[in-house]
Amino acid sequence: MKYQFNGFTKGANNALCFAIETAEEMGHTYVGSEHLLVGLLKEQEGAAASLLAARNVTAEQVAELLASTVGRGIPSSLTPDSFTPRAKQVIEIALSGARATGNTYAGTEHLLIALLEEGQNYAVRFLKLLGVDVSALLDEALRLTSG
Repeated sequence: MKYQFNGFTKGANNALCFAIETAEEMGHTYVGSEHLLVGLLKEQEGAAASLLAARNVTAEQVAELLASTVGRGIPSSLTPDSFTPRAKQVIEIALSGARATGNTYAGTEHLLIALLEEGQNYAVRFLKLLGVDVSALLDEALRLTSG
């Protein structure tokens, strides 16, 4: 993986790097919440991927929705600075959420919770399009971090 994000577990770091990689491969000029969702799914070892897999959500499905919504371009080169303000906010929410529950590091479950709690993003829109009960998913993810 190219980048090391402070305050995150190895799995969450991988997911963030996969998000950047996905945006690059799709030729996008930014890394948004929708790319974060694909990154969480590609990091198959994470709690977030398990929660999403239990709802039959795949990285391919989300990437397909992303391509049909945003389109594809010429592969690009992005960095962590390419995260949108909303995606950066999700990352900050994940870090503070992890600290609030006494965790030293934020995991993929914290990133998923942050995506769902922020709510006004393409990731949540795509999950709803795929038939996911976002409230139930959030409840289950929160239970994972509290116990």
